[in-house]
Amino acid sequence: MFSNTIVGNITYMEKAVYEGKEFLAVTMAVDDMYEGACRIKFNNSNGLLSAFTNGTLVVGQQLILTQYDVRLSSIRTHYFKDGDLVALKCPEIALTRVRAVIGAAPKPKAMSVPQAKPNA
Repeated sequence: MFSNTIVGNITYMEKAVYEGKEFLAVTMAVDDMYEGACRIKFNNSNGLLSAFTNGTLVVGQQLILTQYDVRLSSIRTHYFKDGDLVALKCPEIALTRVRAVIGAAPKPKAMSVPQAKPNA
């Protein structure tokens, strides 16, 4: 159990059901101050699920995770591929008892406007 604040951006979300309870499974990309990166995974059945359902929570959205008693569920750094142990590019940390606050929306992608060619 630890207390911390984690800021990152959503890379993946999906609505899921387990034992009759609906929740939102979220994966976030997080960079640390030493330019390291990891993925944070957690589930939420409160505000984030509602925001996802009504379309106000999108991939790329910033989330701020806070809680005085966040629990570390697991850390995953490797996986097996064809019998070999392979390191993940970004380690994965699974948390429970997380309180998430919705942060900044992703910046809209700039649309390129085709330029008219001058007559030669």
